[in-house]
Amino acid sequence: MRQDTLGTSLRELRMYLGLSQSDLANGICTQALISQIENNAVSPSAELLYHLASRLGVDINYFFHMIETPRLDYVKEVCRQIRRHIKNREYHTVAEILADEENNPLFSTIKNRQFVLWHKAICQYYIEHDAHSSFQSLNKALLLTATTSKNYSEREIEILISTAILYSEEKNWHNALSLFKKAFYHVRFYPIINDETIEIRLYYNYSKALSSCGDYEKSLSIAKEGVQICREKQRFYLFGELTFQCGKLNHLLGNMDLAKTYLSTASTIFQLDDNAPYKNHVDTFARKVES
Repeated sequence: MRQDTLGTSLRELRMYLGLSQSDLANGICTQALISQIENNAVSPSAELLYHLASRLGVDINYFFHMIETPRLDYVKEVCRQIRRHIKNREYHTVAEILADEENNPLFSTIKNRQFVLWHKAICQYYIEHDAHSSFQSLNKALLLTATTSKNYSEREIEILISTAILYSEEKNWHNALSLFKKAFYHVRFYPIINDETIEIRLYYNYSKALSSCGDYEKSLSIAKEGVQICREKQRFYLFGELTFQCGKLNHLLGNMDLAKTYLSTASTIFQLDDNAPYKNHVDTFARKVES
């Protein structure tokens, strides 16, 4: 029976990449130490594991995920598919996938159970229109992991954002803005956000909520920061939407020249992204601004 350990994960990834133990050890440690780690005779220090992970081109957490979840590639693919369908608002498809995987042992770990519960909550809201059960499920998902209210993980920040978005859908602006503000704080002070779309999604939805509450100045400030992040990270994700948001807010604030510039840019972004419906929406709004 396969025993999933850090040493096993290290050896399999090294061999997959076609590296010898000497190749991996070069300039970091001895070949003998690599052999001992792979045979589970010794445990590497955090610093050593960091350097080995860097040489292998993975995040240090890769090894711990492999220990916790055998067949991580399958789990990752299922999660990727679910996130893609959520982005496309294909909630019934997500519900079908969750039902298929509900009794899968691979999803029995705490982190994977958290992922399932999080997306089950989203389906409860958009398919069953059961806001109460949805918020209960989101709170349970948030409490599954071991961090504290002063220290949220990347996943927990995502759950906070989802909860805030659903409160926005309910027009419960007090709870929505409170959670967006909390997520905003943790994103800014979190050491490393591996998924850059989390930060971009937060800025976009926080700006929308502020705009709905009439706080146009702050909403514009947040949206402009989101646009800047897209540029710095060279990400198209929500780039057009954030730029359009800046255009609408400048229009509301009476900054007509800036509004036209942002709207023209947003139209170009959606054209480059081959997103005709959004481009047409922006162009229609721009014509109203011109008239």
